[in-house]
Amino acid sequence: MSTTITVSNDVYDAIVARRLSKNESENDILRLVLAMAGTAEEIHAHAQDHADFAHLILDSDMDHMSE
Repeated sequence: MSTTITVSNDVYDAIVARRLSKNESENDILRLVLAMAGTAEEIHAHAQDHADFAHLILDSDMDHMSE
């Protein structure tokens, strides 16, 4: 089964920049990159390690009023 995904131009550029030969497809490149990134459990565990840091940035209580 095949599924179409949409990526931004900069993401596409990052994919093709990793191409090692003209015969390597975008699918091949993504498969390798994702395999090197680790399992879903490893990715989610890593994301949880930094969740507090991201929370501080995204949920800032700072006022953006000009002085």
